[in-house]
Amino acid sequence: MHELRLVREVFEDLLRRGETEGLQRITRVYLRMGEFTEIDPEVLRYFFAEKSRGTILEGAEIIIEHSPLRELRLLSFEGE
Repeated sequence: MHELRLVREVFEDLLRRGETEGLQRITRVYLRMGEFTEIDPEVLRYFFAEKSRGTILEGAEIIIEHSPLRELRLLSFEGE
């Protein structure tokens, strides 16, 4: 299930980058997701909600920009 691996990689990258920047909390995550990734946006949001408990990502709003390409890309994130 390569889709789950892609979501996990983005999630882990966010955790590393947020902690490196000294953030206490990531509040918003901006992703670009292609229609050919075969990833359901609701499954992605569920994964983030479940895996983020107890981390700096807990409660972050996930904003998805759609793309005609086969991609899942972290565009940016906001935190405090």
